[in-house]
Parts: sequence; C-alpha cells; structure tokens
Amino acid sequence: MSTFITYTHKVMPNKTIYVKDTDLPLLEQAQAQLGDSVSSMFAEFLRERVARLTPEENTIIELINQITATREVVKQQRNLPEFIECEHAEAQAFAEKALKSFRAGEIRKTKAMFWAANTYYEWAQRDAKVVGGLNGRIGEMLGHSDTRSGRPRK
Repeated sequence: MSTFITYTHKVMPNKTIYVKDTDLPLLEQAQAQLGDSVSSMFAEFLRERVARLTPEENTIIELINQITATREVVKQQRNLPEFIECEHAEAQAFAEKALKSFRAGEIRKTKAMFWAANTYYEWAQRDAKVVGGLNGRIGEMLGHSDTRSGRPRK
C-alpha cells in the first residue's frame, strides 16, 4: 500500500511597482511614519482615489475602456482594413485628451475632446460594420462560404 500526498500552495498574484529614485525618500518616510507595508498603503490610496472619481471622470474612463476593448477585438480581425483600427486609435487618443483636460479643469476643451472621441468611435464602429457587409458580399460573389477566413466553399 502506498500513500500519495498532494500539497496545494496558493500564491497571491504579484505586481511590480517601479519607484523613481527621487521618490524613494518619500516612500521610506511614509512607510516609517505610517507603519504599513507599501502594498497596503498603495491599495488604500487607490481605494480613496477611485472613490473620489466624479461621474464625468467615470464616463470618460468607461469610454476609454470600451474603445480599448474594441480595439483589441479589431486587431484580431484580419479581414478588416487598417484604417478601422486607426479610427479606433484616434477615438482613444481624443478620449484620453478629454480625461486629461477634465482633470486640468479645462471643461470647454474636455467637451470638444469627448465629442471627438465619441464621433471617431461611432465612425469606426459604422465603418467596421460596412466593411464586414462588403466583405460578405464580395465573398458571396466569389463563391466563398466563410468570408472571414477567405476559405472557398467546399
């Protein structure tokens, strides 16, 4: 008779945070005075910062996240032309400018950048849909059943 023992060791995921040399004294001072680990201080800071986000900031951040997620999907679709991804990149750049100008208190600029981000994003979505339909029609005309991969019908 033999015995088989299995050990399970759960490890918390680690993230590395780089600190500038010029900020090390501040970090060491904070750790000495507050007595907390760097990890717990950073987590507390993030909780406080996220709690203070305004609804406007959240709206802009949600748009940035939505565009980013869509860009990742678009990059995987090889049947779309490059300009579709470029439109998404423009939308993301304007959304990031909107967030930066909002945090700087430049409300008029924020509105313009946010409008531009939404407009480019809508164009990108529309153009991707149009190109998808165009690719489908071309595939039908060429006798392809799988227009995404370009494989001929068997």
